[in-house]
Amino acid sequence: MRILVTGGCGYIGSQFLRDLPGLLRDTELKIRVLDNLQEGRPEALMGLPDDTTYEFVEGDILDPSVQRAALRDVDSVVHLAAIVRTPLSFDDPTWVDQVNHWGTTHLLEACLKEDVQDFVFASSAAVYGPGGAYDEDDACDPMGAYATSKHDAEEAVRSASRRGLRTTILRLGTAYGWAPVTRYEAVANRFAFLAGTGRPLTVFGDGSQKRPFIHIQDASEVLGWALSNREETQNCTLNAMGQNASVTDLVHAIRQSEPDVDVRRTEQDVRTHLSFELDDQAIRSLGWSPSVHLADGLGEIIDRLSGFSTPTHLSKKPLEDLDA
Repeated sequence: MRILVTGGCGYIGSQFLRDLPGLLRDTELKIRVLDNLQEGRPEALMGLPDDTTYEFVEGDILDPSVQRAALRDVDSVVHLAAIVRTPLSFDDPTWVDQVNHWGTTHLLEACLKEDVQDFVFASSAAVYGPGGAYDEDDACDPMGAYATSKHDAEEAVRSASRRGLRTTILRLGTAYGWAPVTRYEAVANRFAFLAGTGRPLTVFGDGSQKRPFIHIQDASEVLGWALSNREETQNCTLNAMGQNASVTDLVHAIRQSEPDVDVRRTEQDVRTHLSFELDDQAIRSLGWSPSVHLADGLGEIIDRLSGFSTPTHLSKKPLEDLDA
């Protein structure tokens, strides 16, 4: 089996490349990686398992010639390539739509032409919009360019499934935890990084706002599970997460590793007061469930940063401590 992983040098991709051989247990497995190395990093390709054949194609998902080269003799596609940085989704929404929506649409067309059998799409819980807990039958009301681009890409995936491509859409919660290529923009990893380097955490408002989180190893595992359980997941849309957690829950989880971490409060802003929650009973009923607890996943990042502290002349007293 030859599998194409788009965006394989990104955050989730860097973990998935390492986990996939063990998840599929296919002795003939060949993994082809497509990445333009703008969001991803080449470290993702280093230290991969020796008993699996890897191929790398550097190029843009919007380039038809790159798509054809990447898809040649491929059986299945796991599509991770996307622009995920929130600031860019506000600053350049047209480009986000081009990559996330139209890049996916054109890739699906190429898959149909190349007789690819299976397509697993990493979508996002953001397609629902604020509120919840949402299950897969709830209407979507995406907010912002990133969420809208993922929602529109889902529609393209469903259209391709009606034309014969076996597809699965996974609406992933916010990924967190250490990986060979780790991102620290999102709140969970950012908090762990700050705590691990001896700096205070800033909580906007009362800390009750929630997000669905999924550990990077669970995100990797659920992608492999969807690929290897086609009877259960074919043409399905499924929520996948570890747990819904508030900002206060994150602080408590981090305090299991760093009990004395300082916490400050500040006023809400327009992008921090909203809550999003998922219901993941559908995927659990099919046999998949997460394995990494929030405190353990955040604690690993903190442990990897052990030994750091804030210089005395830069340390400040917390403005207000959270309740224990």
